[in-house]
Amino acid sequence: MDKQELDSEIEKIAKLLLSYCTARTSNHFEAEDLAQDIIVEIYKSADNIRNVDAFYGFMWAVASNVYKQWCRNKSKNKEYEWNDFLLEESALLEDPVLFGEDDSNLYLLRRELTLLTEKYRRAVILYYIENKSCSEISKHLSISESMVKYLLFKSRQILKEGMSMERNYGQQSYDPKSLSLMFWGNGANHYNHLSDSKISQNILFACYNDKLTAEQISLEIGVSLPYIEDKLDELCEYELLKKDGNRYYTNIVIFTRDFENEVNAKTVEPREKIADLLTKSITKHEAEVRNIGFYGAGMSNNSFAWQMVGFVLYDAVIEILQNRIRVIYPKDRFGTECFVWGTENSEHNSWRSKFGFGISNVSNSAGDYVQFMDFPINGEMVHHYCFNRQNVANVFLDIAKRNTEHFSENDKAIAADMVRKGYIISNKDGLFVNAPIFTKEQHQKLKDVFAETAITIADEAETLMEAVIKILKNHVPVHLKKLAKDMAYLRLFEDAISAPVAILYDRKYLLPYNGDGSLPTTYVILK
Repeated sequence: MDKQELDSEIEKIAKLLLSYCTARTSNHFEAEDLAQDIIVEIYKSADNIRNVDAFYGFMWAVASNVYKQWCRNKSKNKEYEWNDFLLEESALLEDPVLFGEDDSNLYLLRRELTLLTEKYRRAVILYYIENKSCSEISKHLSISESMVKYLLFKSRQILKEGMSMERNYGQQSYDPKSLSLMFWGNGANHYNHLSDSKISQNILFACYNDKLTAEQISLEIGVSLPYIEDKLDELCEYELLKKDGNRYYTNIVIFTRDFENEVNAKTVEPREKIADLLTKSITKHEAEVRNIGFYGAGMSNNSFAWQMVGFVLYDAVIEILQNRIRVIYPKDRFGTECFVWGTENSEHNSWRSKFGFGISNVSNSAGDYVQFMDFPINGEMVHHYCFNRQNVANVFLDIAKRNTEHFSENDKAIAADMVRKGYIISNKDGLFVNAPIFTKEQHQKLKDVFAETAITIADEAETLMEAVIKILKNHVPVHLKKLAKDMAYLRLFEDAISAPVAILYDRKYLLPYNGDGSLPTTYVILK
């Protein structure tokens, strides 16, 4: 049985194994420790597993043996530990080494206090810092007085042991990572606020290739345990982080800097080819497209170039290729069909901030809709203004249809705000959307004009995707390799859309938008 198969099987039985341990121990801390011991022993003995079919019988045999040994060790340790505790209980656990007047160990003590888990830390602070009695702590924590004394006793043991150890902070303590959380799906993005937390970002990085305890995470990112416990809980709640025993591991793919560099080096040719195909086709068909007769066909050359680039890329990557490879969206904990992944930010991919984009559309009850192939070329993305604001979408689409007689005062206020932002034009003849408007038939004609180009670009993008899959499998942890194909498709938003747009921008085929024409990344389709 190879390591990949073993990892997969252990991932499947992790919850079942934890339930087994929970039923045989007195608290979840012991259950997690026992489960971890069993998993370690399974890995040690993996060579004895003939195949996947033999795994479960072998696993339960190992679990039984480890549990029996754990009970024997616990009996011995408990007797020794409890005797020590009883001998020192009368002294209220005072210790001159830890809490005396000698300042020589003060730094080490403070260091270890930052790594003490909450159940011990609260008791220590209440007793030694706030000078509360064991009886008062008992009431404050809603536990027995004997348990308070035991927590203090155990805390002292942990602190003394830690003070004798050499501990080194990890690289992220002085060179923190910056991560953007990306979302693609059919519903609301519940993860935006997590991208604002530097601590959450660095926790995800720290646990990406290694399973770490909370204490190890604290040392790796250089942040005291009290400041990361809530973040750990939140990341687990959102299922971006998982827990195996007392160790955490990241549950989303991260496009790291090393991965980005390898992809950029190995996909130059297809990116350039997609940019060339766009330039050649749009130039060739410009007159034919403008003659379709849609509203806004007389737009400036720059707006026309942006509109057609966005339109063709959407048709090729989002419609043709996505249907071809049949991407299946998993459901997150909120029931939303979506993918969530991370991208490491660096100076090497700074072009993303300029040419990263958002694809979105908003519709009304009549079936009319506004389509955004949205690049922040004028400093903002237009679709953000309309997101989750149905009243704004309704006003915009009513203006597109020249149906404004029913506007309420609130509708007029929304229209006035869009005029200020340049999304709507106001003149003596009324209000007009500052974007192309297609009927359903005109939109189909546009698709027909670029059909051959879109298919060719979809083919190039699929070839590019296969190359990215191979690269990605060498950069993700074992438990995330199964996501490589879907993640490589999602990478196409950068590799086959943003990257060619950046190339066309550098060639000056696409120019900055200065408000001198119609919105270059937004168009309307009327049913």
